[in-house]
Amino acid sequence: MSTPVNPSHAFARAGALSLLVLSLGFVSGGCAEVTASSKHSREHGQKLYAEGSYQDSAGAFRNAIRKDPTDYRAYYGLGQSYDATKSHYQAIQAYRTGLDVQKRTLPGQEDDAMRVKFIDALAQSMAKGYDRTMQEEGTPGKPQSAEMKYVQAKAFAYMGDADNAIETYRQAVLLDKKDYAIAKDFGLYLEQIPGMRDEAARQLKKAYQLNNKDPQIVAALRRIGVVPGPSLKEPEQLAKPSVPKGPLPEMDVKKWQEAQQRRQNAGAGSATAGVAPSGPRD
Repeated sequence: MSTPVNPSHAFARAGALSLLVLSLGFVSGGCAEVTASSKHSREHGQKLYAEGSYQDSAGAFRNAIRKDPTDYRAYYGLGQSYDATKSHYQAIQAYRTGLDVQKRTLPGQEDDAMRVKFIDALAQSMAKGYDRTMQEEGTPGKPQSAEMKYVQAKAFAYMGDADNAIETYRQAVLLDKKDYAIAKDFGLYLEQIPGMRDEAARQLKKAYQLNNKDPQIVAALRRIGVVPGPSLKEPEQLAKPSVPKGPLPEMDVKKWQEAQQRRQNAGAGSATAGVAPSGPRD
């Protein structure tokens, strides 16, 4: 009797193998040509998606991924196409793979806006599919990352489960206190919930400390009566004083007095140097 195969594990193994094989082909072939070809297929998929041809757009995005396995934007388009046909499980797999691929590419590591789009789309797919099992899964023997807790929190929020959303957001914030996107989303979410104003203010202040240029954070702080500015920053974020930390060095009073006397003597000498002595009067 054969052991049943977990579809998600089979998908992951197949995806990893195809990614390795295709990556080798990508390296051995003309990189620029492959990237251009993948981009053309991705743009064709976007056109088909805009026209409502979701099955065809999914095929175009899959073709883009076959040409360039590092094209994380194609994974996002593929997930969108699956979502449009209510194939939420396949969409979740596409988003998760795309998010992982994005972290492995240099342009992707700097593409914060795309990361937020992946996380939001992944959370919505989980909520639409009511996939609580997938929300709770993690790597055996390894705790979940702050990012996956963040995804789970957003999924609970989309499902209307405020209690679980808030608790999971708190866990995500504790796991990574420097992730600006988590602090921002949590603060904006709390702002919408009655009775959570104080905690919303704390999270929004943290987000402001991490990025004080975001207009959404500035506007949210003002809505809850907090004035953005230097007072919200941590002491170490403020301008450093010109005086060094620690006790001032002791002054040698005798040397200071001697230096003062030398300056006075030098001044007196220069004052009389240009004056000619007067001779005797007739």
